[in-house]
Amino acid sequence: MFIVTGLFFLTLSLSATGKGFAIMVDRATYNACKSEIDQYTSMLESEGFSPGIFSRDWKNPEEVRNILHGMYRDHSLEGAFFIGDIPVPMIRDAQHLTSAFKMDQERFPFRESSVPSDRFYDDFDLAFEYLGQKEDDSLFFYYSLSAASPQYIKSDIYTGRLKPTRKGEEGYRQVRDYFVKLLAERKKENPLDVITSYTGEGSFSNSMTAWRDQALLMKEQFPQAFKDKDSAKFLFFAMYPFMKELLEEELRREEMDLMFFHEHGTPDRQYLTAIPYSEGAEAYHDAAKRVFRRSLQRIKSPEEREEAMEKWIEHYRIAPAWFADAFSKEKMEEDSLLDLRTGIVLDDVPRIAPNARMVIFDACYNGDFREERYIAGEYVFGGGKTLVTFGNSVNVLQDKSSSDLMGMLGLGFRVGEWAREINILESHIIGDPTFRFSGGKAAQIDLHADGPDYWLSVLEREEHPDLKGLALRKLFYLQYEGMPELLVSTYHHSPWYAVRLQVYHLLQHYKGDAFGELIESSIYDPYEFIRRKSVFSMGRIGSDRFIPFLASVYLNDYLDERVYFNAIFTFDLMDMDKLEAEVKKQLGENNSFPDKERVWKEFKASLDSRRRIAAMADDVINKGKPLKARLSAARMLRNYAYHHRVGEYLDVIADDTEEESLRITLAEALGWFTLSQNRVIIVNTFEEVASGSQTPPALKDELRKSIARIEVYMR
Repeated sequence: MFIVTGLFFLTLSLSATGKGFAIMVDRATYNACKSEIDQYTSMLESEGFSPGIFSRDWKNPEEVRNILHGMYRDHSLEGAFFIGDIPVPMIRDAQHLTSAFKMDQERFPFRESSVPSDRFYDDFDLAFEYLGQKEDDSLFFYYSLSAASPQYIKSDIYTGRLKPTRKGEEGYRQVRDYFVKLLAERKKENPLDVITSYTGEGSFSNSMTAWRDQALLMKEQFPQAFKDKDSAKFLFFAMYPFMKELLEEELRREEMDLMFFHEHGTPDRQYLTAIPYSEGAEAYHDAAKRVFRRSLQRIKSPEEREEAMEKWIEHYRIAPAWFADAFSKEKMEEDSLLDLRTGIVLDDVPRIAPNARMVIFDACYNGDFREERYIAGEYVFGGGKTLVTFGNSVNVLQDKSSSDLMGMLGLGFRVGEWAREINILESHIIGDPTFRFSGGKAAQIDLHADGPDYWLSVLEREEHPDLKGLALRKLFYLQYEGMPELLVSTYHHSPWYAVRLQVYHLLQHYKGDAFGELIESSIYDPYEFIRRKSVFSMGRIGSDRFIPFLASVYLNDYLDERVYFNAIFTFDLMDMDKLEAEVKKQLGENNSFPDKERVWKEFKASLDSRRRIAAMADDVINKGKPLKARLSAARMLRNYAYHHRVGEYLDVIADDTEEESLRITLAEALGWFTLSQNRVIIVNTFEEVASGSQTPPALKDELRKSIARIEVYMR
């Protein structure tokens, strides 16, 4: 162990065999928690690490990153643990590296429209331009992702944060208590064999098939947890009127290893259920009145309240008496208490004192360590035995692949080793990133092996599907020459959901027709998530060849709510006239619908709705529209890849008479057309415009960034 406390960097003398590990801590926290942090460091030494403690008053993120990069380059750095007040990089112009975050950076303040991300620290290839600080917090440092940077994430090390949710001595006590329980738990042999997964209201469009398939996937990943009725549980929001009390019991279970939440969230709340399930006319009546009361209570203006009541009374044919006691003290308290039963809030966590050793939040903002208090932080400081959480610092996509390679945790890999393979810009470990469950195959796998032959042998010999998936990922990053053929063969021969999902993820990065052909098969995969994402990809490609498949999904797969939703989402990305004709043809040939006229009307209503959305994007190419409207339409293209208009979009970008801000915004938006059948045309035009002598520098940067983004998918 070594300790660096000055404002300079020492030449380190580390073990030639030890893996480097950096503990970055602010001076005040280290002085207050020195004994506990030193004991943690000694434990790491006993596990084969060569840890170093860096304690100082940190000036900026570059100071931290330079130390980490130096250790990575010279001393085999594996990871880092940020304890206390460590600078927070706030990343801008990198929304394509998130799963869903697309906040308008021009309209919203820097704090809200930036992504707090430790990828600044753990992916050394990423390049940033410093934008300065704002007055809101001295720990926040704003950066723009450079056009010269790689436009994808591949973390070199793993990182975790331990940021107290209290100030001063109370916060130092949290840190000390955390290390006391961590060291006690790390002395135990504890295999990952007890898990509970919960799906909250609104997740996956409340799809039962999506919920069911989560269990099938996790049985592949954690077979050791399926030993009795209590060792693996899969809970759904509709199982009981209030699920909160039941989930609290699960979190408190002494033997609980992994708790997995699929839910909506904010920094201060987990949304578990909404309106509780009611039985009987009286209960339904009370529930309905409560909905209207809560809606009215959220309206601040008396005039707007009166207007809302009049509209509801007329539309729903309800009596004015429904609102009579909406603002009485008794009803407001009653409604507030009921609302608390539908979610877990910050002050609940210390009372629960969760024991789940690891908690994963597949939710928006639960891991937002910008805030003084945040859900993922409260869990690790909650007084129970929770040691590590994994959450997101901003909002995330409902269709994000949240279970990738998760079986690595049950095989004894460290939490950081797993996270390093699956990081996105907003994902973060809160707590000790070196924590691992006991047992498994981890010790037999060399994660740093850099030869294709090694990973081909892992793919061939290992039985666990996530080791096969890991091998495929490693071969992908090693640029294995026969990768597309290997992926296609693996998909068609693998019985594992988890392996086929990795094939789907990786094959889309290659040019040629292999991915397009694959999704024509994978749209019928037994695993709902693969079907869901395959439908989505058909829309992102935009080829007419997929129209018969999308029409079939729309007409036949309506019970798979999220697959069905994605099919409708593709309507305006295709040739809508051809799609309409195909649906009409297939509907005419289908004998299973008792009321074809109703089905046709519903389809036409959905198609007309998508036509109206598509028409809004036409403002981009309409010079008669105000600049504000054209910019708004251009930003739409990040979600709506209108392939048939690409030529007209490119004309705007190439037109020197167009507003520079519009050309830049449109260049950024077309960078989302990564799978488009027109992506070669986009890249060629962007290269031509970027090489022009009259092209403004800011536009050149955006064009080059979008070229790099698209080329990630053109291997």
